[in-house]
Amino acid sequence: MARYFESKPGSRAGRADAWLQAAVLALLPASVPAVTWDYVPSLSAGAGYETNPGGTSSSDLEDDGYVTSGTAALNITGETGTTRISSRPELQGAIYSGTEDQYRDDSYLNYILPVSVSESWQRALGSFSGGYSRISTRDSIVVGLDPNNPPRPGIDTTNRRTEYQERWYLAPSFRYQVTPKDIVGISINYDDVTYTEAEFSFRTDYIASSAELSWDRSLSRQSTVSLSANVSSFEATRPGSPVENDTLTYGLSAGYEFALTPAATLGLTGGASRSEVKIKGLPFITTPIGPLPCLDPVQNTFVLCTMEGTDDNFLGQVFYRQRAGESITTEFRLSRSIEPNSDGSQVTLDQLSAFLTKDFSPLLSARLGARYSQQDAVVSRGGALSNRFNRNYYSVDAALTRRLNRTWSLRAQYTFTDDEQTQGFTYSVSNHRLYLYVQYTGLGSH
Repeated sequence: MARYFESKPGSRAGRADAWLQAAVLALLPASVPAVTWDYVPSLSAGAGYETNPGGTSSSDLEDDGYVTSGTAALNITGETGTTRISSRPELQGAIYSGTEDQYRDDSYLNYILPVSVSESWQRALGSFSGGYSRISTRDSIVVGLDPNNPPRPGIDTTNRRTEYQERWYLAPSFRYQVTPKDIVGISINYDDVTYTEAEFSFRTDYIASSAELSWDRSLSRQSTVSLSANVSSFEATRPGSPVENDTLTYGLSAGYEFALTPAATLGLTGGASRSEVKIKGLPFITTPIGPLPCLDPVQNTFVLCTMEGTDDNFLGQVFYRQRAGESITTEFRLSRSIEPNSDGSQVTLDQLSAFLTKDFSPLLSARLGARYSQQDAVVSRGGALSNRFNRNYYSVDAALTRRLNRTWSLRAQYTFTDDEQTQGFTYSVSNHRLYLYVQYTGLGSH
């Protein structure tokens, strides 16, 4: 069952909700001056076409379809002299039609509830962000036969449910200017992620948390160096399975950023990390002679197995960003990071991305972007809960936006994605999407 925003005291959601409220109150000054609020509504509605909305890996089974989608959001900001509060609640929905495949999810409704608060002092800045989201995985999950619709030859009567990812997150941070050239900071992130049908989809629920200490020093008006130390933990479980993954990752990194021109910046970061993985609750361990059960020598009985391993990784990024006047922005980025994953382990994520935005006129703008990413479990044993041991993902995105007036605009968007996964064998899921949207953005209350 889905877990809604009103949560029971003592539950994961309830605890996160309480922390969210407490952190917001803690950041606000004891005597709060009058807050100036602004509200900007936005709406979009569109129609599109997809060649493979069901995510089928075989081109012979791909089933194209038409999509009707819409979003509604409200940008809320409140400001005083030193405090800023912002939120953007959003609803996203889509209905798929015109397909012959009855085995897929044909609609979804997502909602996103973020909040952020920041407070500035003469030499310091504190901020807090957090919230809740419920996002469809675009999967129709088989959970068994429908008792109200008994099996009939040639007709699918299985009980299928739309799966959603539910996420609670908290992210406080604090930065302090020690000298005119030196800034130290600390940031913390906490994510609690669950899947509404994890027992049947074989995704894993997980809790991921991290902390980072950083130091930035300005060498000149053009260049800055930085040092950081970070640690992260990852705990993954799957409903109905005794297997648990506990991973601890820690590392150091250094960075350098240089302004080539007033409009162009080059950045470089490099470092190393170590991941310590512990997999508990395994029915057997893999040995050169095959899988073997584990024996408790004291009790002389078979028990669930535990495996441990470590992995060292190089992490970092290189980026180039250029903004030519007010009309063109270009960015190239190559990076490697350690990220949590719903397949049951932390992964090394390699990414190469590039994008270009251009304003042809005050009324016409375009965006072109491309991205390639590759992921692998940080330790091979980290795949004990995984369905996809490694994954390659490609995407190309192009959009053209035409403003009609101060509030209304039209946007055409094309996206190509290809998701290549390995699960004993390698298979690829590709999809072409073409959409046309009508968008409305309010002028705000001020």
